[in-house]
Amino acid sequence: MSTFHGTMSRREFMKGLGLTGAGIGAAAAMAPGFHDLDELTASSKTQQPWWVKERAHNDPTVEIDWTTFKPYDKTKNPFYTKSPEVVAALAARDTPDKEQSYAKKTPGRSLRDQAFSNGSSFNGPDAPWDGPTNGSLPVEAKGVAWQDIPENNLQMMRAALRAYGAVLTGALVVDDKNKNIFDAAGFVFDSSVKGTQDDKKVYHVPDKCKYMLTFAVKQNYLQSTYQIRADASSPTGLGVSLPLGAQAVGQAYSNSSYVGYSAMRMVKTLGWQTYKTGVTANVPLGVFSGLGESARNSHLNTPRYGLMVRYTNYFFTDMPLAPTPPIDAGMFTFCTTCARCAEFCPSSSLSKQKDPTWDTAGIWNRPGFKGYFMGWKGCIDNGGPGACGICHTNCPFNHAAEGVIHPTVRSTAAATPIFNSFFATMDKSFGYGQPRSDQELTDWWTRDLYKAQIDTTLGAGKQSW
Repeated sequence: MSTFHGTMSRREFMKGLGLTGAGIGAAAAMAPGFHDLDELTASSKTQQPWWVKERAHNDPTVEIDWTTFKPYDKTKNPFYTKSPEVVAALAARDTPDKEQSYAKKTPGRSLRDQAFSNGSSFNGPDAPWDGPTNGSLPVEAKGVAWQDIPENNLQMMRAALRAYGAVLTGALVVDDKNKNIFDAAGFVFDSSVKGTQDDKKVYHVPDKCKYMLTFAVKQNYLQSTYQIRADASSPTGLGVSLPLGAQAVGQAYSNSSYVGYSAMRMVKTLGWQTYKTGVTANVPLGVFSGLGESARNSHLNTPRYGLMVRYTNYFFTDMPLAPTPPIDAGMFTFCTTCARCAEFCPSSSLSKQKDPTWDTAGIWNRPGFKGYFMGWKGCIDNGGPGACGICHTNCPFNHAAEGVIHPTVRSTAAATPIFNSFFATMDKSFGYGQPRSDQELTDWWTRDLYKAQIDTTLGAGKQSW
């Protein structure tokens, strides 16, 4: 273990910030023993930090009303889509703007920025719904399968998916309650030996495939900060994203497809079945399997990476997996005070009210939980969510752990909400979430590739000469 620790004690550091009294006491009661700030902020051996508490299964930090929280019905809750008039209006707004940006080589919006973003956005392929073929190991035909207890199988998959590129891996065991996360139509669990699709395009998944593996990949935070664009016509001063930074969004989805393909092939090679179908709302999967908590902007907020994950991917399998319960890291409570994402939203589609509610923002929202609901009409009519990214880039929980204050703030917020208002105000005071200058946008293309900061998961770490 390194002996190079900071000399400032936890109490001195917190006292310097004015975080004495209740905050110190609550954090100290919650924390394991440590000698200084370096030990406090060091990573734990699990995939979640030490200050994260586990909750009971099917009991996330958002309150659930099981009488109304039912499977997602696309006929009753159709996801909002743009009208032809809005499509035409967006095209009329965006096309001349893009053409001028290309001609003028506008920093962050030039043709090379757009080409860079397109080059890695939403690349596939996704695995087939019943998983990839096994390649050269037809173990299913031989009747041989990897056997171990559910806890070890989960740890095995966490280790493998971390190498494939996922930062978080969880599991659910399907029961009468969490079945309500899934879609109301399009697939069924039945006595099938293997998954099939009938002539009505309904997928049949074997009952024994009651285990669900969930996982999320990290979105490049540093690259995402290049998508924040000033827009004087917007009520918040920010507009839809610059392609130079939006590249991080599409690449993260591409990476998720890659990880899912790899994981499903691995499980099938081990002799078990895999199926991906029947879940439209991916955020609840991450909430119920303990990857993170629900956030004000309807995304998944995670203790280590904030909103910088895309997205809660999943598949069903008959390989036994130990379920991972919901967590409480104080993040949903923090959202009641913060509202930074709502302040930045260029279409005013996010709720600014302090307390969560049972009331949805439109028919596109699924009822049954007490939280914050996205006004999808305003978001989509403004060109979001894929072309925006403002809300998920500006969350205070995104900030890297290399800045010692950030994990300290998170652990304090997990222990007590008393200082949440102060933390949210300080985040604004430090100037996070501001557009980069034209010079910074241009300099990205000529940065020192060996000295510049990086933020990625696939092939993470620096090994250079």
